[in-house]
This record gives sequence, C-alpha cells and structure tokens, in this order.
Amino acid sequence: MRIRIELPEQSDVEAHAAAHARGEIPDRTPYGLHHLADEPDVELEFRPPLTGRAAWVARKVRNRLDGYEPVAELLGARARRRADAVYCMDERTGFPAALLPGGPPVVSGLVWVEGPERYPRAARPVVGTALRRFAGIVTLGPGMYTDLVEGWGIDPARVHPCRLGIDTEFFAPRPWSEATPLVAGVGDDAARDHPLLVEAVSRLATRRPVRLEIGTTMDGVEIPEELGVVHRRRMEGAVRAMYGRSTVVALALHPTTRGSGSTVVLEAAASGRPVVATRTAAMEALVDPSRGVLVDPDDPDALADALGALLDDPERARAMGEAGRAWVREHHSSAQMASDIRAVVHQAVADHR
Repeated sequence: MRIRIELPEQSDVEAHAAAHARGEIPDRTPYGLHHLADEPDVELEFRPPLTGRAAWVARKVRNRLDGYEPVAELLGARARRRADAVYCMDERTGFPAALLPGGPPVVSGLVWVEGPERYPRAARPVVGTALRRFAGIVTLGPGMYTDLVEGWGIDPARVHPCRLGIDTEFFAPRPWSEATPLVAGVGDDAARDHPLLVEAVSRLATRRPVRLEIGTTMDGVEIPEELGVVHRRRMEGAVRAMYGRSTVVALALHPTTRGSGSTVVLEAAASGRPVVATRTAAMEALVDPSRGVLVDPDDPDALADALGALLDDPERARAMGEAGRAWVREHHSSAQMASDIRAVVHQAVADHR
C-alpha cells in the first residue's frame, strides 16, 4: 500500500529530519508519520514543499482562505494518482484534497472543525461536502465526534477516534534534581487562558515562593518580572529544559470541545512531570488522578490551590510524574498513533477497492 502524505505547503521533511538529528525538534518526520511504514507492506511518499513562485502564490491564496491550501493540491494532482491513499494531518490540507475530483481515497485528521452552527450559512455546504467525501476521518480528541456525527450527519463508521502520540524518546524523563518551585505553561492556540494561569500563580506567590514560565507566541500575555518570564517564541525542543526546571506543568484553558493542550499533557508526562489543568473533555480523557489534577475553569483560587498542593508535596508530584511516564510510553507514542492511523487508511483502501 502506497500512502501519499499531504503536509502543509511549507513543510520540508528533509529539513525536519535534519533538525531532529540536531536534537532541536521531536520525531524524524512531522507528527512521527514515518511510523506509518513500520509495517512492511506500507510505502510512504511525502508531498514535497512548494518553492519559488508556486510557494509565493500558495501563500497569497492560503492567507485569503483562512489557512486552507488548495494550490499544492492542484499542483500535485497527477503525482497523487500513483498512491493507493492520501493522508492529511488536518483539514487545512484535508478539505482541498477531498474536494479535488478523482484520485485515491482521502483520509484526514481534523483539528478545528466545529458544529455547523459555528459556520456562516454560505460556508456550511462546502464544509459538509468535504467531510462527506473523506473515506475516513481521524479524530485525536473526544470532543469532535458529536459535532461530526450529530451536527454534520457523518456516518459513524467513517469517524475513527485515534490515540494522540508524541516522541517519547525525545521527551525523556527529566531528573528531579533539576526541579525547582516552578510552574511551566506552554501553548499558542486560542483556547489557552494564560492570563488565568498568571493570576493563579500570582495568588499562590502570596503564600509561598513560586516562579512561572510560559512559552507562547500569543499577544497580551504578561508576567510581572518578580514572578517569572514569558518566552515569546515557539519553544520547540527548548521546552524540554523548561519541563525539567518545573515541579508541575499547568494548562489553563477556556471551555472547548477541541483537544487543546493534549500534546502538552503527553510531553509533561513523558518528561516525568505532573499536570494541573482546567477541566475540558480532552483533559478529562488524559489527566487521571494518579498523574495530575483537574480544576474547574475560570477559578484562579482552585488552580492556585492545586498548584500549591503539588509544590508543597514534591514526593507526591514525583510519584505522579513517574506514573505519567509509564502511561505515556505504554499508550501514547508516535508509533502507536501511527498504528491507529494506518488501520484507518487500510480500511479506506479496502472499501475503495
């Protein structure tokens, strides 16, 4: 089975592999998708990045279409016919691939899709058509199934919840000798509520010594100098050291049905650090009491109390971190995620034939 993987137009698999070899980023390929070929009957073809004028045109079109990427799909239409299936990691490439006529079956992950009521009336037919054309849909969080099946009327047999996975070797256990009274936070999506985390740690700082570090490119996130620091960039591999300096990793989230924060939970667990998070469907699925603590959203006192309890009891924090490390290695590696996705693609190809 030959699978063509449609990554974002600017993604360069060779550059990614080189950065991974230098220890800068996890996984040899984006999302660890090279593990799809862990079975001998699977051959992979990664779509090459666009360059030159094609890349310039694609960027202009992408910016006008809220990030969706039809140009690379049109340019690669002939090449994709050599494949038995096309796999897209998210809908920015998945929707254009599904809407392009002809070619092999398309399987796509979904990240941002919501119920039809959240879209302008004129956009709903386009979104609905793209969703119905997928041969298989991969969801990596528990909140999207209802929107797809009940909201959009998608056949439940084509919606496949799969495990999210990370590079558990890249995110290796950090020694507890590195840990300090630090709370670490990271993330850039709109569901992050970093101001809530800052407020909670500010309240905690009136009762005990504590520091806060947040890695984010989001605007408007400020930490008083005496409390901590904001790393205003994508942390990439540098986040490992921040996890190591921390005693607890915190996720303050606005209410959402998406999987916001899920990757950070897995990275923290792989690094041997417990998590304190505000309650969402994704967090309830991932944060077990043996590995972390959930609190209600929009409650800085509850968040401060949960953080303080772990900072005041480092042995409990350490035990949670060790439990998290064992759990993520057993259930949430990149290879395990790829295994789940590969099964969906196999089924799509069999149904197509």
